[in-house]
Amino acid sequence: MNNRTGKELLQEKLPISKNSSKFLAIGFIQLLFFIILLFILLKITSYNWRLSIIGEIIVSFFAILPYAYVTINNEKLRRKYREKYGNLAFQKIWFRFLSYNEPLSATGLFFPFLLKTNYFLPVFIELPACFFTRSLFNVFVAVPLSVFLIVLGSLIRRPTGGYDSDIGSYMYLIFPEDSRKLEGGLYSFIRHPNYLGRGIIALGIGVFANNILAISLCLIHFSFFYILSLIEDWELVNRFGVDFIEYKKMVPAMIPRFRNWKIFLKMIFFDNKKT
Repeated sequence: MNNRTGKELLQEKLPISKNSSKFLAIGFIQLLFFIILLFILLKITSYNWRLSIIGEIIVSFFAILPYAYVTINNEKLRRKYREKYGNLAFQKIWFRFLSYNEPLSATGLFFPFLLKTNYFLPVFIELPACFFTRSLFNVFVAVPLSVFLIVLGSLIRRPTGGYDSDIGSYMYLIFPEDSRKLEGGLYSFIRHPNYLGRGIIALGIGVFANNILAISLCLIHFSFFYILSLIEDWELVNRFGVDFIEYKKMVPAMIPRFRNWKIFLKMIFFDNKKT
């Protein structure tokens, strides 16, 4: 890494991120896209609650599609874009394929929250009474349990083992010579803490919504990111070769080995360091 931080490397390969006004404008457009997507899902669900399942599948599929496409085709894209754009290759790919991923991912993650049982906040959609939409827990169980799961998932997703903003950007698919493996922190126990944390947050949102429909949507959303983790493992084997194959043999994808649970939980709550 030439003693540069991940953030510095990312800013070099994605120079628009150093322009605060332009990056804020992009963020505003992403937020607007997120709101529009939520509105569309709310609208179709108001016609028939079953359509929310189809909507969640579509949104979650398209949330991982650009990352899956860039990962699977990284060698072809790397040659094409680096030859044409040089050091700006990743920025061109980010604009073309990845910039709209966050609104889609956020929509798939947070939409089930709007299908919640009637307590505390206004009801966003009047769901018909049936097995899939009835409350599962007492409100005094659902709320604290959901808060615990969301906090737990957020702690697992914290930077760990050298993780920095560059890692989640997929920049190293285009500039693999700068890449590094993460094997410290939580990566000593699982290969994909980011996706595990996302899954637990999704479950917490489903528990807050407090019905089978919402929890089912959260599981659908997580299942697509689990597929993405398999695709990433395939690419990492190609990139790092035997080193990653050995690491993969020793370290599970998302569930720590039984003997490591105690230290894994301790690291989540107390010792989750960046390095």
